[in-house]
Amino acid sequence: MAHADLPGETFVEKPVVSEQAPDFVKEVISRMISGQGDLIPVSQIPVDGTWPSGTTRWEKRNIALQIPVWDEEACIQCGNCSMVCPHAAIRAKFYHQASLVNAPEEFKSAAISARGFPETRYTLQCYPEDCTGCGLCVAACPVRNPKKSGDRAINMMDKEPVLAQEKQNLSFFEQLPVNDRRQVDFSTVRGIQFLEPLFEFSGACGGCGETLYLKLLTQLFGDRLLVANATGCSSIYGGNLPTTPWSKNAEGRGPAWASSLF
Repeated sequence: MAHADLPGETFVEKPVVSEQAPDFVKEVISRMISGQGDLIPVSQIPVDGTWPSGTTRWEKRNIALQIPVWDEEACIQCGNCSMVCPHAAIRAKFYHQASLVNAPEEFKSAAISARGFPETRYTLQCYPEDCTGCGLCVAACPVRNPKKSGDRAINMMDKEPVLAQEKQNLSFFEQLPVNDRRQVDFSTVRGIQFLEPLFEFSGACGGCGETLYLKLLTQLFGDRLLVANATGCSSIYGGNLPTTPWSKNAEGRGPAWASSLF
């Protein structure tokens, strides 16, 4: 969208959502995000009252001034930071080293610390535009970097200088396959970090103490989870329009959410 406020000046507004978003997100949800919900005709709203899931991934609120940046040399790959992130904005994957052939030059990875997998790499990735900057990940990190006083294996940094690179890294990270549950010991915090969260990027307050448990629940049981939600914070960040954080996996399976009572 382009408009001019002064003669000779043209301002071009950035698209509200990505061009890769589904049609419903581009045609309906994006208008709600931009404050134009009153202009949406009733005919575009689902007649049965259902709403597509996994739409928070397209919103990109960009509210954090600082985001966590991973130090791959100091990290012990414990999974604590990923576990406590209330918004599923920090995720980890392991993969064969051959997958790095087309990686961005500054994409970070480390040899996985588990024994017996010499060709396996590990990456911890922040979703920079979805992070709320709460800092819980840094507080949960048990590492004290002996080379940099005061630093840990993940550290809060000003977002703007690293945003472009982190977005490029994230784009590559998302191309890496989600780890097979059968190869993960999810009885431990270390293992759970490799399970796909099906509750992501909610609009809950930064540092919310509740949503991290919902995220964990979906990592363990999300493809067969039915949620009947009474009114409260969980109904506001879970089912409030225009976007919903309840998501689904590549097979189209995920939690079914409904508001059960007031």
